[in-house]
Amino acid sequence: MDRILQRIKAIILDMDGVIYRGNQPIEGAARAVAFLRGLGKKVIFLTNNSENSRSFYVQKLRQMGIPVGENDVITSGQVAADFIKRRDPQAKVFVIGGRGLVEEIAQAELEIVSPERANYVVVGIDQALTYEKLKDGLQALLSGARFIATNPDRVYPTEHGFLPGAGAIVAALERSSGRKPDVIIGKPSPHMVSYVLKKFGLKPSTTAIIGDQIETDIKAGKRAGLLTILVLSGVATEVDVKKVRGTKNAPDCVLGSLAEVVL
Repeated sequence: MDRILQRIKAIILDMDGVIYRGNQPIEGAARAVAFLRGLGKKVIFLTNNSENSRSFYVQKLRQMGIPVGENDVITSGQVAADFIKRRDPQAKVFVIGGRGLVEEIAQAELEIVSPERANYVVVGIDQALTYEKLKDGLQALLSGARFIATNPDRVYPTEHGFLPGAGAIVAALERSSGRKPDVIIGKPSPHMVSYVLKKFGLKPSTTAIIGDQIETDIKAGKRAGLLTILVLSGVATEVDVKKVRGTKNAPDCVLGSLAEVVL
């Protein structure tokens, strides 16, 4: 592993399925982060999950024995807000998503409005999803609002097994409106990785990404020219690895879990 990481200066770490499952830390993850930092690597924490704020993830990681500052945590909600702000500072946004997504939109000084006033509908994971929210989102989309998805994840891993991801909510609106999202922010879309590279002044050739999903983390890394490392502690299985072996989406390295970087 030392040889593989020798040229790497920064490591982008996915969180769900890599560092924890739900509220359960993955064994050895905190030690692995400390090890990577001890090698002089910049460690950046990245999640497609827009449900919570960056400050929430800072506290969660710290409680798991991983010291981190808010500047080193990137969420799809944060990148979605930045994407809209740079293109349309006067955007009026209807949000289907958790508190973290709402906070990121508000912190970007974008106006959060009722569906009938919206020219953007931003959709993320929403554990308080109701039929009323889907109806409101649909009406805004049918009225011409732009459709922004924070991520396409079908599921995400928890200590209780897999739960429906933001992609399930996006799919409901896509099916009912007859429209695909205008923009998907999260991995495997290039927006998340591009945001990180620009924010920290990183070069793709000296950056790695470690994730638990081939369809999101590994694809995103491959598209950006990063070293890609898959861990089997979350969504992906050995069967999935066999399916992509020899293809452009095959990870550069496969580990049982993040703990194995120490070996």
